[in-house]
Amino acid sequence: MNTGSDILIVGQTPPPYHGQAVVTAMLFDHDWGDLKVERLRMSYSDSIDAVGKLAPGKLLHLLSLILKTWWIALTKKPEIFYYLPASANKAPVIRDILYLNAVRWCFPKTIFHYHAGGLPLYLNSLGKLGEIAKKTYADADVSIDVIETEPPSGSFFASKENVVVRNGIDAMSARTNRDDNGIFQIIFVGLLSEGKGVMQIVETAKILRDRNCQFHCKMVGDWSSEAFHNEVEAKIKNDHLEGSFQFTGPLSGADKWQAYADADCFFFPSHYEAETFGIVLVEAMAYNLPMVTSRWRGIPRVVEGGNCAILCDIKSPNLFADALEELSKDADKRKEMGKAARKHYEACYTRERFINSMEKVFVDLLKV
Repeated sequence: MNTGSDILIVGQTPPPYHGQAVVTAMLFDHDWGDLKVERLRMSYSDSIDAVGKLAPGKLLHLLSLILKTWWIALTKKPEIFYYLPASANKAPVIRDILYLNAVRWCFPKTIFHYHAGGLPLYLNSLGKLGEIAKKTYADADVSIDVIETEPPSGSFFASKENVVVRNGIDAMSARTNRDDNGIFQIIFVGLLSEGKGVMQIVETAKILRDRNCQFHCKMVGDWSSEAFHNEVEAKIKNDHLEGSFQFTGPLSGADKWQAYADADCFFFPSHYEAETFGIVLVEAMAYNLPMVTSRWRGIPRVVEGGNCAILCDIKSPNLFADALEELSKDADKRKEMGKAARKHYEACYTRERFINSMEKVFVDLLKV
């Protein structure tokens, strides 16, 4: 092995809170034992509405990140450079072009970990900029997908090896502290955006209300924009659904786990362009929650074989309402699906399983 450090991990950790940052934080926090790991945090955005947007401060952070990477490469000499490529958005792609071309040459080996979906298709639409980006991401020693894709993400960039490492989490224990008042408790956790299906949740709620279904929706997360926030609030008010929704803002730690523990069902009608995995699905599984979600991108693969989710076509409020109404009326089915969800989590998505798989990728590449 290398006489210097083994790996430099570069990535975003919370805040803001989103799936990629939460998973990357586990890599930063883990004690890697005999592996000598350096860590360099990216902090381009401190709030979710700043993600993917240009700002003068981000250019200064980019320059700082380049200088810090050069210093680690010079002084610690890591053999492997680990990095998470951009989402399908122009500003992060340009950032990656500048950063990776400045630093990648400093390291003998490269691992790219693709958490966001749709990047190859997006680059094909960018013309010359897309060609430059494709060369920037080319020839990684290992490319990691978070879920099985066909073709693998790395194949578009001529990666030497493509592997799949499914995300995992370590959920705290929490007991429900709500009264059993006969009201069906629905929870959504994620970015409050159009792509995550928030407007479909409101439309579904109206259908449930018109069917005399007793329910309450707890919405956990940051708003993608003030304009969308206002649009959703106006829709809720127009449909007289004010008493059916609670918007908590982003929650973390024990507060987030308690929100899951107090729910009856997890509702995730995403059609988000960059959706690949949906770490919130795994969080819901860990808390024995049956799920109603969409047949979109990697979501069916995350839940497949678990018998814990009802899958519906995207943007289908009537189908979502049918599934939620069925679960609201059948406590036995909820319990059965909840037990199956927890079993699927324990078999596939624990933090230990994720970390062990990542360590194997690191160690195998160091041996090459």
